[in-house]
Amino acid sequence: MPTSPSLTHALDALAQQDEDVARAIASYGYPQDRSMPQTYESLAKIIIGQQISRAAASSIWARLQDAGYVTADSIATIDAGALQAHGLSAQKAHYLHGLALAVVSGELDLSSLTHMSGQEVHDILVSFKGVGSWTADNYRLFALGDFDAWPDNDIALQEAMRRMKSLATRPNAKEMMALAQSWRPYRGAGALFLWHLYGVEVRGAVVS
Repeated sequence: MPTSPSLTHALDALAQQDEDVARAIASYGYPQDRSMPQTYESLAKIIIGQQISRAAASSIWARLQDAGYVTADSIATIDAGALQAHGLSAQKAHYLHGLALAVVSGELDLSSLTHMSGQEVHDILVSFKGVGSWTADNYRLFALGDFDAWPDNDIALQEAMRRMKSLATRPNAKEMMALAQSWRPYRGAGALFLWHLYGVEVRGAVVS
């Protein structure tokens, strides 16, 4: 998918603040639009993707789709153990089931997050079991279009930052927070670009 105008605008603004970003965009271009709908399914996909490869996560999601277990309504009606038969760990199965129950009951109203601040969204999401900071930040970025969300504990982002900034070692989460401080309010746009850079340099993705 092409880059959204809002992401292009955010990255252009970020490039004016950071010469390394400007040089990298000149080399690799803009990332494609990876936005997701503001739904339970998107949150579930992000949780499934925790600490596993993108290919593995896609395979699990495809198996859940084939079984008809992707919506909050469908997952809330089955036992969490049934999800494990489709490739989920016991822990993630319980997370998805618990979140489905919360959505169906109205305890978690994802539609209400639209007009909240990033911190408010973060605080609400991490109050539910299975949703840590990484998941909350990714949901803010991909489902809510929050271009200041910053998943600083993401290893791919850390490696991409090391490469872009020519750092001797991969920065940790605390160092990532400091490195991106001047990027506010476009840290999320920066994250999308760093994933793009990682895809090209590490995974061999083709620049369009």
